[in-house]
Amino acid sequence: LQFVRSEAAAPNMDILLTSANDCIYLWNIVADGSPQSPADASKCQMSFLPYLSVRFTHLDDGSDTNQFGGERNPNNELYVFDASYCESNDLMGVALSDGTCRVVSLANSGNESFVQEQCVLSLPPGYFPGRMGHLTALSWDKSGTRLATCIASGRVILWLLQVVDRGGAQGLHPSCISVLQGGHDAGRPLFGAKYCGGENEELLMTWGVDGKVCVWDSYSVDEVLNPLCTLVSHSNYPIYALDATDCGTSSKAQASDKQKIRIALGGGSDGGFLGVPAYIYDV
Repeated sequence: LQFVRSEAAAPNMDILLTSANDCIYLWNIVADGSPQSPADASKCQMSFLPYLSVRFTHLDDGSDTNQFGGERNPNNELYVFDASYCESNDLMGVALSDGTCRVVSLANSGNESFVQEQCVLSLPPGYFPGRMGHLTALSWDKSGTRLATCIASGRVILWLLQVVDRGGAQGLHPSCISVLQGGHDAGRPLFGAKYCGGENEELLMTWGVDGKVCVWDSYSVDEVLNPLCTLVSHSNYPIYALDATDCGTSSKAQASDKQKIRIALGGGSDGGFLGVPAYIYDV
């Protein structure tokens, strides 16, 4: 789930991004009536109106890029693992089970909105041995020029996306900058990544089923075999979700907090009927 604020494709609209199977869906959230007071707002009915939907298909390029079904997907069915919209560039990244990240843009022509595919992020076939190359998550940095994709094998790929001129028309040119590996347990899926660490977001945190939170240099190049550090490591405690905030970004931050990052994470095998515990760390 993610709210999308696109002035180019959906001005003055509350759009919600969801996904299911091999599709992503954009919904226009409309309030039935105009509440006159905060008390009336709780009684206001909301309608989810279909706005746009995109169905993804296997690449028809004659390559083996899409052969990443694995033991749990022997028929190599295509489905969406993660989707994320970046407001700074009006682009959306979609992580798929075929090992690709499809980058699409939202556009509007007259009264019609539509989605355009800008590029496909994928490493050459055979780069990783076996069939553990499907993507599990992705993350944009706040500038919209860097993108991290997480792989089921425990690796992370860092991409740089630049706008270039192609015969008088602008196009998106992706470059693979780095492959991060060695921090997480090999062959165990990652659940997410997040850019953080100051104004330039110099750090990247990753987490996954191995119960680790690893911190990497987000400007790494080439193959990196070890993270800067491992913040959390509990082999029997898979980490499903994480968020972080730079404590020093507030004007009221104390001097001791200027270089501090506060991290909240949730997961574990000790969840029950009341949910899964969440823990908060200061780094």
